[in-house]
Amino acid sequence: MTEVDVEVEGPAARPDPATDSPGAGPWWKPAAIFLGIGSVLWVTVYLAGRYLPREYLYSRRYDPGGGPLVERWVRWDAGWYREIVRHGYRYYPGVQSSVAYFPAYPLAIAAVAWAFPSIAAAGVFVTVASGLGSAVLFYRWCAARMAPAHATTALVVLLVFPFSWYLYGAVYADAFFLLVVLTAFVLVERDHLWLAGLAGFVATASRPTGVAVAIGLVLVVVERRNLASAAATGTSPPGAERRGLAGFGDQLRSRFNPRGFSWSVGPLLVAFGGLAAWYGYLWYRFDDPLLFVHIESLWGQGAGVRTWFKFEFFHQMHLVPHSLFSAGLILHALVGIGALLLVPRIARRFGWAYAVYVLIVMGIPVLGTKDFMSCARYLLAAFPVFAVAGDWLAERNSPAVRNAWVGVSSVLLIGFATLWAMGKYLS
Repeated sequence: MTEVDVEVEGPAARPDPATDSPGAGPWWKPAAIFLGIGSVLWVTVYLAGRYLPREYLYSRRYDPGGGPLVERWVRWDAGWYREIVRHGYRYYPGVQSSVAYFPAYPLAIAAVAWAFPSIAAAGVFVTVASGLGSAVLFYRWCAARMAPAHATTALVVLLVFPFSWYLYGAVYADAFFLLVVLTAFVLVERDHLWLAGLAGFVATASRPTGVAVAIGLVLVVVERRNLASAAATGTSPPGAERRGLAGFGDQLRSRFNPRGFSWSVGPLLVAFGGLAAWYGYLWYRFDDPLLFVHIESLWGQGAGVRTWFKFEFFHQMHLVPHSLFSAGLILHALVGIGALLLVPRIARRFGWAYAVYVLIVMGIPVLGTKDFMSCARYLLAAFPVFAVAGDWLAERNSPAVRNAWVGVSSVLLIGFATLWAMGKYLS
């Protein structure tokens, strides 16, 4: 067995308030990068939807309210969110129903819909605003842990990720979820535990993987307190005395020692309330607190041996191995599994609390999907993965490598956004 070294390289304790305070840092820089990339994607989506052939489900051009720029972003699950905002939740036994979708994102759309010509336009606005806010918060989270050039590289890696078109207008919950996730972690790093707990509440009310946020918030505080306690007493770094798995175990026990958990972290437990509230609503309204799980099974998802061991994925590979759809599934599988393989590096760079967060937020879709579908989209919430990738690219001090990464990723992003506007199902 190779030796395991998980000593944190970056600041696992409290960030420097001078670099991480809400009023510090060039907020305009990440905003300008986001708006620049977004402008290119909006032009791409508009032209693709106007001049390229469409899938049969979107062959008829229509105006959902807001004009053709809005229509190009309304695809697939966007119809479910419009249904929820317009009519509330409905359940029909044995068929796909809107209760499969968590409530926070449609509630956000409903809150601003009065100001827009349609629910679709409001949904596009919420996504764009969430994407913009996510860019600013992600940059500041990175800038508190790495040099400005590294933070900028990490931001670009996130914003040109091939599936990041969900941050620029698609009426899906991913941009909104990323925004509340980053808000929660930035607040907890600033010791605003009540506000972090409330942001976590929204996160757990946004999607099933939101539970990773609630757990991660608690672990961030516990890990920081244990590391601070060790530093104050002048003790050796956890696990420094032993190598291999023994040292690895020492580090985990020290970082997550229960002494770091006290009633003072109680406000963070509010974060679990979003999921509890959703369970309560489903129980009150439909007599089944786990109804969303049962409905998701109608999409072929859920627990079970066939799902865990990806029978459907291997069946697809055997049936049509050279199809575009199969290639997409392979890409989702590589992204999902690759993110999990980066967990040790995330632990070394940013601490084990963030590593556990990534392990849960990506482990759930990797295990819970029948064929890895959508894993690349779910990766958007695993923001430490993009931070590690950007930091690694900047560390190499090789402009050719960085430019190649950004160039290839940007081409794929534009290509996927084009396919999205045409109505292709990609994630």
